[in-house]
Order: sequence, then C-alpha cells, then structure tokens
Amino acid sequence: MYFPIWLQQFLKVLVIIGEFMPRALIILDWDRIKGPVVKAKYPEIDFDPDLAMKIFMAHTAQEPIETQLALQFGSGETTIKIASRFTQFKEKGIMRRHLFILLLNPEENPKEFFKLLEEFEKNLKSEIDASYLPELVKNIYIQKTSSQISISFDIEELSNKIIERSKQLLDQGEIQKAQSLISKAKVIPSKIVELLQLAENAVKEKKYIIAGNYYESASKLLLEVDETTLMQQYHEKAEKLKKIPTLQKERKEYIENAIKALKKIDFSEAIEWYEAAAKRSKELDDEIKAVEYTKKAEALAAFLEAERESKLKESPENNN
Repeated sequence: MYFPIWLQQFLKVLVIIGEFMPRALIILDWDRIKGPVVKAKYPEIDFDPDLAMKIFMAHTAQEPIETQLALQFGSGETTIKIASRFTQFKEKGIMRRHLFILLLNPEENPKEFFKLLEEFEKNLKSEIDASYLPELVKNIYIQKTSSQISISFDIEELSNKIIERSKQLLDQGEIQKAQSLISKAKVIPSKIVELLQLAENAVKEKKYIIAGNYYESASKLLLEVDETTLMQQYHEKAEKLKKIPTLQKERKEYIENAIKALKKIDFSEAIEWYEAAAKRSKELDDEIKAVEYTKKAEALAAFLEAERESKLKESPENNN
C-alpha cells in the first residue's frame, strides 16, 4: 500500500517526554578504617570499591569541597557517567561523610540529575543508619524515578498501529472507516503528547485533579484509535491522581486524631490512627511518612505491652 509523503515522514518521528532513567542509586558512608562503604543501593548491581574511592577523592580534592559533581570514567562502551552529591556534618562529635550517587547511561547528562540527588539526600540523610535503609532506598528510588519518567510516549509506535488497523479495514472493504482512522493518525498522537505534557506540569504544581483530567482526556483519545491497553493505563493514572487530595486530607485528620488521643493518654486509639495514617501514606506513595507513622504506632504498642507486663508482675497473684 502507498502512503503519502506526510505520513511517511510522520511515522519517522519519535517523541519521548520526561527524563531518562538512571541505572542505580548508591549511598556511601565514610568509614575511618575501611574508607567508603556502601550502605544501600538499588537496583542490586556490582559497584567497584575503587570507583567509590575515586568519587570521594574527586569531591574532597578541592577546597572548599565540591558538593555536586558530574563525573565520567572510561571511554567508548566502558563509559561510566555519574551524578554525585557529597554531604558532611558532625554527629555526636564525629564527622559524618556521605555520598549519594546516581549511575547513569552514556547518553545522559549528569547535571540534569543534581536536583534529583538533592531530593534523595533530603529524604534519606536522617535514615542512613536505619536497619530498613535498603528497603527505604528501593521505595524512594522507584517513586522518584517513576515521577521523572512517568511519561514515555512513542508517536511512531502508535501511528504504526493506527496505520496497520486502517490497512485491515481497507482489506475488509471498510474504506470510509480506514480513511477516518488515517486522518486521526495525523492529529491524535501529537494531541496526546500535548495533554501528557500539561498533565505532568500540573503534577509538578500539585494540581492533581487537573492533572487527572488531562490524563483522562488522553485516555479517551487512545480509545478513539482502539489503543485499549495504553488507554487503561492513563485512565488508572487519572483516577489515582484525582484521589490524592482526599487521601491527603484524610491523612491529616488521622494525625490530628492521633495527637488528640495522645493528649487523652489513650494510646490504643492513637495507635489505630497512626496505623491508618501509615496506610494512607502508602496509598500516596509517601514511603517516608508511612515508615514514620508505622514507627510511632509500634513504639506506642511496645510501651503498652511493657506497661501490661509491669502490671502483671505487680499483681497480687504474682506476689504470692
């Protein structure tokens, strides 16, 4: 089948919105004897200890110390690109030094990931010594990178599918439907890209309901060209975004109720509210708050159990 020039050119266009995905996040802690030690990493990949030392040296070789660095090691197929953030502070009289490292792909610009590293440091710095750090790193990495690459839309792939469907309609003698579908191939893919851009901008501004409406509009356009799988994905994303304001409001109320219960010294009720707040935090993909409220509930439960055991020991039956 012959396709007009505009359509041949159109099918060559590939548009990807969003950022590339880093290969891994690695957190290093400086040990006075061992040097840089990996505290956590995700995904689980091999990381050369010599490379860790080179990165530390690169940060500390100058005065003042470089907080953020865009680094490259090797060349050709062995090229390793790194975005690195260095932080140091005193804790109980001891100088702590940490590195937050993103291993990148050869085509990526490390400087574009500095903002993301700042967010990782902000969310993880106080949890460096926690036993649950690896799981927390995993959850936050997935959360942050998915928001960075949440839109990956291939115009060429969608257009090819539309054209293939139009060919099938022509073979079935459905000429009018085929022509209608081809005309949609001119407009719909680029319109979807525009809607997804608007949606992501709204998410960044925390206008979640507006973002959800944009995603819903994109899903309806995908339904027009029978792209049901992708349509369902964006529909689900729209529904999830629209729930965020309600979930945030409920979580706030749960925390307020927990504080009120604590003031009444009703620890059992406070535990229930903190557990509810942790559940809402997970629904919001806010792993840090989920961990925080879970820890508060567990601490209160441990206190109640200790109180119960203490009363049992003091009971007349145990004293006889």
